[in-house]
Amino acid sequence: MRVHFAAQIKNARARHRDLPYRDLLTQVLDYRRWRQFAFQLVRPDRTEEKLTRARHSRLSGGEQSVSLHLPLFAAAHAMLNSAHPHAPRLLALDEAFAGVDDTGRGELMSLAAQFDLDLFMTGYDLWAAHAAVPAAAHYDLAHSAIDHTVSALLLVWDGARLLADDTGDLTAALGSPGTRRVPAAEPEAARPEAAVAG
Repeated sequence: MRVHFAAQIKNARARHRDLPYRDLLTQVLDYRRWRQFAFQLVRPDRTEEKLTRARHSRLSGGEQSVSLHLPLFAAAHAMLNSAHPHAPRLLALDEAFAGVDDTGRGELMSLAAQFDLDLFMTGYDLWAAHAAVPAAAHYDLAHSAIDHTVSALLLVWDGARLLADDTGDLTAALGSPGTRRVPAAEPEAARPEAAVAG
């Protein structure tokens, strides 16, 4: 990759000798010029219209979210198809599918599975337990304001049922070294004694 971009910069410098180096880098590394996607909104009656910002703003909240996720998945699929076959097909989504109902979430996850995308998602009340999803690991986080702690419970969707790791066996079966566990309390004899001034 380094060789490729070095050659692109060298060629751009040869073509535009008067352009400041910063502007030249901006031009060469502007990924928005590499691919272009046009979005069409397909209505239930199969008619199509261009999805502009104005048209997008007239959609409901759920429709807006879906209309953003669909092209994102299609773009990721198109880009990752040109990558090495063993390259990760990872897509990270923060507050994934916000405003989308459970049926819509299932359809979006089904599309991600069809495109062979591996999703890394965060969100409130977000579950990947849908029939179209072959497998998913889910961490349910619980915050205790009293103890100032956050606990995590691993749940694994195996395509048919949700398995909870309430005993820690599932984490070990998935290959976790278990290094993030709270260390066991030291025995009383091993603790240093505190001196009390009287």
